[in-house]
Amino acid sequence: MSLDIIPVAVDPETLFRMEQSAEPLVVYECELQQAPCGMCLEGTTSAVSAHLRRHGITGPESAVIACTWGGCNKILKKGSMARHILIHLGVKVRCSICGIVKCRHDILRAHINSSETCHFAIAEDVPGPGGYVVAPITAAHMHQV
Repeated sequence: MSLDIIPVAVDPETLFRMEQSAEPLVVYECELQQAPCGMCLEGTTSAVSAHLRRHGITGPESAVIACTWGGCNKILKKGSMARHILIHLGVKVRCSICGIVKCRHDILRAHINSSETCHFAIAEDVPGPGGYVVAPITAAHMHQV
């Protein structure tokens, strides 16, 4: 099995987080229609929120705006936009004990808190189908030729 290496431009905040953790991340291509930037971002609410700010989507959390991710046009509050974009990305979370998959961390947390069996579970990220795995280049990965 061969791996294809595809160069992708990664959002600076996501790149910084990956370099700090020294762990690979799954990233997704920005699909905001009004100003596509060609960057890839991590599929977390904090990374999506930061990326939206870079696109100039700022203001009060209660401001009403339209989602333009992939041509969506759904009207929602700015404070819900990052969570909504995670739905477009297909990012989900799984209970480490029973394996149940939910679309949001808060919904999985409610499951964990209400389940005696899963009370000590950990939320495991389930990447969406359109993601790219990016890995930091470290000295350990380099070799002399």
